[in-house]
Amino acid sequence: MIPADDPLQAALDAALARALRPPALPMDFSARVRAALARMQTTGDSRMAHRAQAEREQRERMAALDADYLRLRRRTLGTLIGGAFAAGAAVAVAFPWLQAHFGALAIYLLAGVGALVGIGIGSASWIGRLPLVSRLARL
Repeated sequence: MIPADDPLQAALDAALARALRPPALPMDFSARVRAALARMQTTGDSRMAHRAQAEREQRERMAALDADYLRLRRRTLGTLIGGAFAAGAAVAVAFPWLQAHFGALAIYLLAGVGALVGIGIGSASWIGRLPLVSRLARL
């Protein structure tokens, strides 16, 4: 740390003062400062009113977020139930045909196809999050 009475410090301060000029203030600077001071000296009631309004708006946003989350959960549950029902119906229709063509191996074929469909759905979700895919989608 350089002491304040050091001649190098004084020379540096003088050189900086010559090289760096302070910026000019805007024309309405003093009026804006007075207006800001007047706003800061408002009564506590208006501050409390602003705070109450901000808290009310936050509660409304949180209620909307909770409602959207609940709607998403219900839609997801409906999709899962519908998908399970459709898969069960597809198996009930396709299994006799698979058993006629593949015999005892039909159950393994059905399990393999189900696993591949699941991997495909999971992969599609994962691949959609990659940066390259999102860049290509913008084109």
